[in-house]
Amino acid sequence: MLDGGNIKMEFAAQIRGEECATAVRSALSGTGTVTIDVDKGSVLVETSLPWLEVHRRIEATGRRAVLTGFGGQSAVAMVDHGNEASNVRGVVRFCTVSSVAGQRGAVVDGTIDGLTPNGSYRLNVHECGDLSQGCSSVGEVYDSCEISTDERGRATVRLVNDRLDVSDLIGRSVVITRADNAGERLSCGIIARSAGIYENYKKICACDGVTIWDERNKSVL
Repeated sequence: MLDGGNIKMEFAAQIRGEECATAVRSALSGTGTVTIDVDKGSVLVETSLPWLEVHRRIEATGRRAVLTGFGGQSAVAMVDHGNEASNVRGVVRFCTVSSVAGQRGAVVDGTIDGLTPNGSYRLNVHECGDLSQGCSSVGEVYDSCEISTDERGRATVRLVNDRLDVSDLIGRSVVITRADNAGERLSCGIIARSAGIYENYKKICACDGVTIWDERNKSVL
């Protein structure tokens, strides 16, 4: 596994005029290449930072933002299944990096909350996405990496895994376990295809008919 890897990520943001755009550019200064389309309310950033950090900086200006595209071929897992008593949940995204500096594989970019502060865990990709018996029916480990938490119990992941192929991940699952107890599966989620850059200009969410801003308010993060 390799650290780094710049990825393009696109956000829909509540930008109303050049004054708003200037504030967002200032907030994103030093993150990488930033392109803002005021008419579309689109913020395109090419960066090695985790998407959640870019999102935080945009919203720190007082403008709401929603991630609408991530890299090229992309996939995402909403990690929120598991023990009912567990509060471990988050989002893990995967994006092809075959065109980045000669590297191959996938960028793994995610945030997991509800873990023990300053702890060690593992983020595992498992063979299948069968959640009929919760996290116990997802098969054997397909790939694994160690993650650690901060003082709030949040694990932020941003790495390049040269063993992963995004097209081969869809339909598998992500499972979070303790580093010292691989048998204890704390939370899991199915890996599904997600929108790449320029693939999602919808203003209404097809799943339930609400606007992307209503959908933003329902985010687990």
